[in-house]
Amino acid sequence: MKRFRMAEQTEGAEEESVMREGQLTFFGGVGKSGGVQVVYGKGDQGLLFDFGVEHSSLLFPKQLTLYEPVGATPGRELRQYVLGGMTAPLVQLYDPDQLGGLDMQKVSQVWGDRQFPSYGRISVFIGHMHTDHMAVLPYAKPGLPVYMNRDAYALYRGMVAGGHSPDTSAQIQACEDLSVVDFGEFAMQVVEMDHNATGSAGILIDDGVHKIAYTGDWRRHGKHPERIDRFIRLCRERQVDLLITEGTRLAADPSAEVPRQLTEDELLAGFSDRVSEAEGLVYVQMSPRDLERMANLMAIANKNGREIVMEASHALIWHAANREGLRILEGHPALGADIRVIDATVTNPTTMPYRTISLEEVAGRKQQYVYFFKFPDLAHLIELETLGDLQGRSHFIQSDYSVKLEHPDVAKYLKTFGITGHSLCNGGHAHPEAIADMIEGIAPKAVITLHSRHPRSQHTRGVYAYHPEKGETATVSSILASATLAGNRA
Repeated sequence: MKRFRMAEQTEGAEEESVMREGQLTFFGGVGKSGGVQVVYGKGDQGLLFDFGVEHSSLLFPKQLTLYEPVGATPGRELRQYVLGGMTAPLVQLYDPDQLGGLDMQKVSQVWGDRQFPSYGRISVFIGHMHTDHMAVLPYAKPGLPVYMNRDAYALYRGMVAGGHSPDTSAQIQACEDLSVVDFGEFAMQVVEMDHNATGSAGILIDDGVHKIAYTGDWRRHGKHPERIDRFIRLCRERQVDLLITEGTRLAADPSAEVPRQLTEDELLAGFSDRVSEAEGLVYVQMSPRDLERMANLMAIANKNGREIVMEASHALIWHAANREGLRILEGHPALGADIRVIDATVTNPTTMPYRTISLEEVAGRKQQYVYFFKFPDLAHLIELETLGDLQGRSHFIQSDYSVKLEHPDVAKYLKTFGITGHSLCNGGHAHPEAIADMIEGIAPKAVITLHSRHPRSQHTRGVYAYHPEKGETATVSSILASATLAGNRA
């Protein structure tokens, strides 16, 4: 009956009613790994999730763990991200000083002169602090409302302190788990997930007509599978209509067997074994954005009689994030660990909250330390492995770090100094079977797989799969109507 009345309205009224309908615009993460940027909008209110750039973009945002990535020109980063089609062409998201008078007509040409929905009010949700989900945050418009989980905000403060990200002028709202933000046209609930970045979260959107769930990046084999179970239960109880999930680990061939990953507990047990058997120094290459793993490795090192040594940026991230009060680490034994910082990595001694230690001191007592280390400091091994008395073979542990043991420089150093290398990794992304289990458990009317090079490989257990194009805008009702036409359970 409602549709019949709409058909009798004037053309202008019809256009207004369409604007009042919930719709999705896909600016990133479509057929690519990383870089999810989707706007959900209804009426005059829009919500962008997330705010990073794809791994396979023309540029890689600045971070300290990679070896000479092709980065944006300093001071012109935002212009190049926007003109490269790497971030949404919505001028109200960005700091005008960073845009530098950029001709938005040129930006429109990058997107084939498509017309995108316009919203009087727009906010941003950032699911976690990996670069492909938050790289554009430093260039946000001053005062832009940005929402994230509380622990993700604490990690961001650590990243700024450690020089892993510029700061932002956006107005960040740190949200507690399960808190609800009411935007008027719709509401958003923040739900903690499990990923290899501290504070990861997804969202549930309810506009009074439809319910949409966005997982963000997630895994079932991590330290907190109960969070994934809870997310599935919440979605099922609320009868979510549309599920948007990541599919990073999907293979090109749907029938291909994807290897099982270690659980986080198995990984930690492996680390304990490596530390207990090591005679010399233990080097650890891991992302400092996984502060829970860092805390667990520190506690294991201390339990095995080892002290903690860090390079400066790791130490600053750890200190600043914990100063904000990480919920996930409340009461953790690593919070009381005595941390020493390699003096050669300190650029400003007045801001360093820990005592320093020299390479010579560490080399003299290699069997006493675990060194949390980053790739650009590989030259430290020359001194650490040649100074001091011979103290047994050192071990080098790569744990979900962007530079692998097979990197030619890493391999050369390990061979030169007779260091035993170990890879203790499990990744932050769900196995395809885990994704299929989630889809079946939630039983939405339709599912969209983003953050994947092979989204069509996903087994959906009978749920209709919608495959958007980059730059496409689709109403939620049209996606669900397609599901009904396809014979899905609607």
